[in-house]
Amino acid sequence: MFTWPWKTHVDTALAELPWQQGLAQPIFTLLTDDEQRALVLLAQRFLSQKKLVLLDGVQLDALRSVRIALLFCLPVLTLGLDWLDGFHDVLIYPEPFSVHDNWQDEAGLVHSAPAVHAGQSWTQGPVVLNWQDIQDSFDLSGYNLVIHEVAHKLDARGSGYTSGIPLMPLREVALWERDLRAAMEEIESEVELVGEQAASIDPYAASDPAECFAVLSEYFFTAPDLLAERFPAMYQHLRQFYQQDPLSRLTANASESA
Repeated sequence: MFTWPWKTHVDTALAELPWQQGLAQPIFTLLTDDEQRALVLLAQRFLSQKKLVLLDGVQLDALRSVRIALLFCLPVLTLGLDWLDGFHDVLIYPEPFSVHDNWQDEAGLVHSAPAVHAGQSWTQGPVVLNWQDIQDSFDLSGYNLVIHEVAHKLDARGSGYTSGIPLMPLREVALWERDLRAAMEEIESEVELVGEQAASIDPYAASDPAECFAVLSEYFFTAPDLLAERFPAMYQHLRQFYQQDPLSRLTANASESA
């Protein structure tokens, strides 16, 4: 377990952590100065409330801890930290880990077999990650393990289970579900046409509505241009849910760099 030396002096000690270094990652550089300041404040509260549990020799210094906290808080930058109240511990393995998966087939028989996971989000428990894949979660590639698992937590908030339909006004559910399933069908069709390796969106999104929501959330924050091009309806749904517009950030950043 990582013991926070600043727990007893939260405000001062947390403020002195290397936040500016933590923000110096592609995924955070698109944020405005005001958004970065708001994100840091959320991440400080995150570190004061959550516990990073390090397993099998994983080591985190202050900078790595800061970056993990910033990633956790990015999806709830506007929603607020209360949306992450469904867990206390973050378990971190050094690399993808093996667990026994249980599933029920169409005949009702229950099967169990070992499976390798990059991360897990327990409905009534911790978020489980691995450091190897966390390190690949700071660029704009469309992949982000932390955001994926946070999306599962947001999905389960309120209902207690993941369905691909997070908490939203009832009048919006039918349209969300229709567009989510349409995206899944398009992804599956593309995989059948070009194969998994050539697919433009992670094929895992077609496996289940909850996974589709989580995968598209990764693209929403790290490749919003691709998501908006492929699935404009889902981009708008996610923009409304997260109350953020990463595509506008990306466009503004490109204009400033031109």
